Amino acid sequence: MKPTEGRHLSSAEVQARYGISRFTLRRWTADEAVGFPKPRFINRRHYYRESDIIRWEMIRDGFDPDEISVVNGLKAASGVINDYGEFVDAMIKHRAKMKLTSIELDAVSGMQEGYTSKLENWERPQGRGMGPEIFPLWLGGLRLGIVLVELPRTPRNLKRLAQVAAS
Repeated sequence: MKPTEGRHLSSAEVQARYGISRFTLRRWTADEAVGFPKPRFINRRHYYRESDIIRWEMIRDGFDPDEISVVNGLKAASGVINDYGEFVDAMIKHRAKMKLTSIELDAVSGMQEGYTSKLENWERPQGRGMGPEIFPLWLGGLRLGIVLVELPRTPRNLKRLAQVAAS
């Protein structure tokens, strides 16, 4: 599993998200007509990619997550992004689409030489996360902008996350 695949939810977290029993979750997973994402098995436990679940929710609510749409007359460069790993992957794909090397992007954006490589390898020891100074340089070098959209459901149990952070 790549580290940038995003967050995984346990069966218990999925059940809590929808207020369903484990039997209902199994039924949803088995029924092809429901189209619920299939779990991954890790240490004999079921885990679901959060991005797959959000995608399923969007489809159920009548949205096409793969549709390349137009925002203010401009073509969208990616689909819905739910976490930092997916954001970095989208930036890498767009750089490849523009046929720019990371060194060329450094020069075009005004970043220090080799910095794009650090941003794209953010989870490795030599990697770096993006800060407020680098964010506009990275976006500007790739000629991209950010558009925020409201998702049909909350992507995470924010109340539970706040409780964990407070303790």
